[in-house]
Amino acid sequence: MNKPTLYQTLECGLKNLVVSTDSKYLLNTCKLDILVKENINLELLIFSGCDESDELNIRLEKNASVKIYNIVITSTDVVLKENVYLEKANSHCEITSVLLSKDDAVLNSDINIYHKVGHTSSTFENYGIAKDNAKMILNNNATITQGASKAQVIQKAKGLTLSKTASIKAMPNLYIDEYDVIANHSASIGSISKEDLFYLMSRGLTKEEATSLVVIGFIKPIVDNIKDESLTEEIFKKFINNLK
Repeated sequence: MNKPTLYQTLECGLKNLVVSTDSKYLLNTCKLDILVKENINLELLIFSGCDESDELNIRLEKNASVKIYNIVITSTDVVLKENVYLEKANSHCEITSVLLSKDDAVLNSDINIYHKVGHTSSTFENYGIAKDNAKMILNNNATITQGASKAQVIQKAKGLTLSKTASIKAMPNLYIDEYDVIANHSASIGSISKEDLFYLMSRGLTKEEATSLVVIGFIKPIVDNIKDESLTEEIFKKFINNLK
């Protein structure tokens, strides 16, 4: 029997949220302004797509942190728009996105992290999977403004295409106006190796089963970080169903 969910659900009617206690939320909307108060840790899970007009804005005070998991599986056009503002010292942001687009869908992930002061840090990991005729754009931006010394930024984007007509464009961008910072980014896009498929199929799996196994292996280390058994089981189930 699965453990009860660790996340409190936020419904679509909410537009503004002030977080003053450590909290975990499952969002049903991306159209939301959030203020994370001093010394507070916030965790958000977005397990859906967003409308084009939706935009998530998060501001962090001193010593505050936010951890965001974006899990999007779509066969229609989706825009994922998020802005995080590190406005006080020692604020920290972690964003992990696991995205799957299929059929003729265009998935546009536009995520921006702004380091407004020094001694702030952010990490952003983006994992995209595209199949059929789907297109995916991973537009990741980190901005370090002048005077934000000792800021630290790490960005990583990885893409996996499952057909010849699917495409993923990764753009991990750094905009830096300060010298005394640490910032790095990386991006890699590829397809499942023929050798891996051949090995798995030689063990009795169909091509579809072998592909699903590789994709689950691709996302499992990331999704497992959610630490919520019932939600991770649902996420893996939806991924497997949408890979068929």
